[in-house]
Amino acid sequence: MRYELRRNGHVLKLEKIPMELLILLVGRHGELVSRDEIVAKLWGRDVFVETDHGINTAIRKIRLSLGDDPDRSRFVQTVVGKGYRFIASVRNGDSAARVLENGRRDEGSSGDAMPATNENLGNGECQNDSRLSNRGWSSGGAAGPIAVPLARSETTATCEKSTPPGLATPERRQLRPSRRFLLSVAIVGTAVLFGAAAWRFRTGTVATAFEIVPLSGLSGSQSAPSFSPDGNQVAFALGDTEKPGIYTALIGGENPLRLTNDHGDRYPAWSPDGRQVAFSRPSSDGKAIYVVPALGGTERKVYSGPATVFPWSLSWSADGNSLAFSESSADRTHARISLLSLADSSITPLTFPSQQELDYAPAISPDGSTLAFVRSVVTGMVSDLYVVRLVEGKPKRITFANRAISCQLAWSADSSEIVFSSNQGGDNTLWRISASGGTAQPIAGVGAGAIGPTLSPKGNWLAYWRLLRRHGVWRLELHEPEHTGASPVQVISAKGLNGRPDFSPDGKKFAFESDRLGYHDIWSCDSDGSHCEQLTSMHGLAGAARWSPDGRYIAFEFRPKNHSEIFLVEVPGGRPYLLPTLSGSDNGGPSWSRDGKWIYFYSDHGGGPLQLWKVSVARGGPPVQVTKNGGVFAIESQDRRFLYYSKFDVPGIWKMAIDGGAETRILDQPDGSDWYNWGLAQDGIYFADSQSLHSNVYFLDFATGRKTAVYTSDKRHGAGLAISHDGRFLLDAEVDFADSSIMLVKNFR
Repeated sequence: MRYELRRNGHVLKLEKIPMELLILLVGRHGELVSRDEIVAKLWGRDVFVETDHGINTAIRKIRLSLGDDPDRSRFVQTVVGKGYRFIASVRNGDSAARVLENGRRDEGSSGDAMPATNENLGNGECQNDSRLSNRGWSSGGAAGPIAVPLARSETTATCEKSTPPGLATPERRQLRPSRRFLLSVAIVGTAVLFGAAAWRFRTGTVATAFEIVPLSGLSGSQSAPSFSPDGNQVAFALGDTEKPGIYTALIGGENPLRLTNDHGDRYPAWSPDGRQVAFSRPSSDGKAIYVVPALGGTERKVYSGPATVFPWSLSWSADGNSLAFSESSADRTHARISLLSLADSSITPLTFPSQQELDYAPAISPDGSTLAFVRSVVTGMVSDLYVVRLVEGKPKRITFANRAISCQLAWSADSSEIVFSSNQGGDNTLWRISASGGTAQPIAGVGAGAIGPTLSPKGNWLAYWRLLRRHGVWRLELHEPEHTGASPVQVISAKGLNGRPDFSPDGKKFAFESDRLGYHDIWSCDSDGSHCEQLTSMHGLAGAARWSPDGRYIAFEFRPKNHSEIFLVEVPGGRPYLLPTLSGSDNGGPSWSRDGKWIYFYSDHGGGPLQLWKVSVARGGPPVQVTKNGGVFAIESQDRRFLYYSKFDVPGIWKMAIDGGAETRILDQPDGSDWYNWGLAQDGIYFADSQSLHSNVYFLDFATGRKTAVYTSDKRHGAGLAISHDGRFLLDAEVDFADSSIMLVKNFR
């Protein structure tokens, strides 16, 4: 049977999933169809699909085809948090098996609509005499009758006839509810309102009924939304597509306008007068800031300088003469919030972090009085929200969760609240907090993966960037002496982020970090991915697991409070415990010496770039500084003569003698932000090309200096790469699934 939706005899385009959903809803007329039932029917319970997005998109397309307004629905009713119900009346019987010829007319409609008569409506309500049969179901839409087939059904359906106000007909009298019914509705409504008020009193949050829909159907990775001053448009970045750049889109409109064409363009910000859009772009110096007319035109560079790996979001001053941005230090590991004048390019510092802190994500309040920003440790995994009055200059910390805050911040229209994204509850989602401080409250309904919020100036729309990812781990058997591999086999396929693997000394197991249960913890599996077990449950950010040479312990980094620390856990069954290093500093990225007596780690002790240190595992005592020019992750050579290491935010791999001496750069990859994407073998280094959109792994031969392609995958590289101690196997983390979309929350309060 064909899937068709017809209106006035014309076939309208409706894709398979929306069509199947429409059939399901009509077939269950008047009943609530839950979102779980929709998932089971349309996709199946065991298939990995981002179903929330799929359902919302399908409902939106159905409503567009039916001409159905979600605020005054005549066909598909949303039951917030539960599901949907088809509410247009349906009746059985062949006597109703005809399609209304006259069509219908909504108030103020034109085009194909017919004038109102006794056979069609003048009051904008649903009327038709329609068919639900093997040929199709029909219902009066804004431009006439529509029809969609239902398999194995001979039932007919129709919306009840209605009459213009003032005309009393038998049909209209039959539709009038009884007084008892109205009284029942009033009682139930009062009970619902009372319950909602009581719930609000208990929780301190506002129960709001809102609908979440995608902004645009453009393919590619959508990110960093920004509302226009009038609230009618959203600017956003689009990547991973043939037409990347900054776009603007009308809410509810089609054909977004493309303003730029560089794949690195990010974090658009609309000027207060709505005439310009500022954005960030990578440059030879690190990053550049541009402005471009909001209707398209010539870009103008207004700044270029070093950049950290953290978000490059921007915020306009209230008068539109300046831009607040995160200004990086020369070593690219620290940053402050500064104000850039667009008139003379002068820069005025607004925050003054210590040498162990990094400020980013500036957001100036709508009234122009206050700056909100994120203050983080250098690695960015522990951060909190601060505000500072621009005329006073004394920052106030308003969150104390010690968890990562992602991307940009958003102010409410009245400058009283701040909306932000954090993983303080496990998965990233949106939170709101008073600008004066207090307890942050999660925003119900947006779900996991919500980052980068923006609020419309009127405060009734919320947009955010929904990032859904699934990272897997693949195992590759290596062939000597060519250092090439057979086809990789996936050994980890679980939701969320799974990465930075490390082989046990005997190669029978590997450890890795995973957030499959919400929090980042350390897991281990057999080498084929079977018999996985969770080794830590610390309700925080645990990662960078490294196995001791004797296979008894795993060292990892964890953030119990303000800073990262090194922890050890005995396997199997041990409890994690702290390995004292440098108090009051950010310490992480552990790796063992070949004899198991020392652990190397990075630290920002004393300020400046991250340096490598080492601490005795058995004796304790003060750590010993290893590098002077930066270092973040180290591996000893198997003969214990050299130390190989990468640096933070500086591409490449260096080596130096174990007992000290000058360093030598031996490789210009991987990129500094992917300092963990390499592994050391006896005769060379395996490394990932982090600049590629695909997962490319290469081998650098120490003897010849030649680079050999090991394998190429069509997936993007994830986090981490590991080599077994005997050199026979390689573990590679890859992105199995990624979807980044701009979502709109209507009627946000």
